Amino acid sequence: MATSSSKARRRGPDRRQGAGARGERRRPPAALVAPPPVRAPEIPPARRSEPRIVPLAPLAAPAAIGVIGVVLLAAGLVVLGLVLVVLGAALVVASVLLGSPARLAERVGGRPAAQGEDERLLNLAEGLCVASGLAVPEVRILDDKAANALLLSSPSRGGILVVTSGLLELLERIELEGVLAHELSHLRRGDVARAAAATRGAGLLARVWAGTPLLVLRLAGRERESRADLAAAALTRYPPGLAAALDKLADVATRPAGLDLATARLTAPLWCAPLVEGVPRQPVAGALSLSERAALLNEL
Repeated sequence: MATSSSKARRRGPDRRQGAGARGERRRPPAALVAPPPVRAPEIPPARRSEPRIVPLAPLAAPAAIGVIGVVLLAAGLVVLGLVLVVLGAALVVASVLLGSPARLAERVGGRPAAQGEDERLLNLAEGLCVASGLAVPEVRILDDKAANALLLSSPSRGGILVVTSGLLELLERIELEGVLAHELSHLRRGDVARAAAATRGAGLLARVWAGTPLLVLRLAGRERESRADLAAAALTRYPPGLAAALDKLADVATRPAGLDLATARLTAPLWCAPLVEGVPRQPVAGALSLSERAALLNEL
């Protein structure tokens, strides 16, 4: 009995070792083990602390003129009151018309992108719109050596995307995809509607005041560009593409030569690479330079 039990004890460990050995042989090699999934950065939502009525603040002065006119009319000063009412209404209408996205798109210019000629641009735009669930905006090409892109509001197709020919020549496909994703992210986040309200409110001021770009920047959202960068990285799942594009834009001309002064002032902070009129002389909280935006993307 002692002999058989000692044999059983000797055989027991052998079986466990054999099972362990067999278990080790069945374990898949490390090269075949799937890596953990990489999570793309989440698309940052628009800040709730920025109410949509704020971009209409520049219209407060002409509206106040009209209100004073109404008060004077009620007080019996008909002529003066009527003049102020008409003046206030005219200033509001003029500002809204001069700063309307349709008028800005007309003054920026550009030709419609054509199938067969601009396939790379159209294919990238359509693919990104399908991935993000957006309607494809009207795509225009501005024949200019400057490298930049701009998205304006449009009631008919949701947006007007303007891309310069200089940008198409400068960027590789993956970089261009990042810039287009950046611009389309403005549409997805609601930035385009807010920017449209800002330009309408400041439409008249752009004719006479050099500080209009900074006002539009504050009203449209000081962090709009950096937040759109993060949203684009989430959409393309390749932050280095947009980062490389921003690095290139930092070293070339980005202001289209044909822009008139008022249009440049209104749209300066809304371009992917803000125009020189829209770059604050003093640092503004939330507004990052091209190099800072690229560095932020490289850290993702």
